[in-house]
Amino acid sequence: MSNKFNIDVPFETRPPRLKDLVNQYVMGDFWIRDTPFGPVTDSMVIAEKFGLKHHNVLRAISKCKSELSNSENYKLEENLIESHYLVGSKGKERKVDISEFGLAILLLYINTPKARQISAEILYRFFVLKTYVHGLNDRLLGAIKGFYRKQME
Repeated sequence: MSNKFNIDVPFETRPPRLKDLVNQYVMGDFWIRDTPFGPVTDSMVIAEKFGLKHHNVLRAISKCKSELSNSENYKLEENLIESHYLVGSKGKERKVDISEFGLAILLLYINTPKARQISAEILYRFFVLKTYVHGLNDRLLGAIKGFYRKQME
């Protein structure tokens, strides 16, 4: 019996950004702008790229917020940001700006093949990274932590 489970090296110098993984699977530019806090998309783009109606995406966002809003860890108000867009004479309509982390959480509430594929890829990359980190000794881990601490300052 052969072992068919094979972990390819998923990245050479740094883990891929969620932005890159999503663009690979959604086939096209998904992010509407980069901010100092990372790339941002919105609920209208998600609806278009996932083949959903906008109101269904808004419903998924509302459900996500209602179920997870009691946890401060997710900071949903910073990752699922209420916004509006103009609709001719109708006035304003609701939309939501979404960060990378907000999308990772929202994928749990969107039931489409593309959403599941992106979620599976995120999990795969996480476990590969976890395997890589577990193979490092304490000295190398300290060097990595020091490098990122300097990047944050």
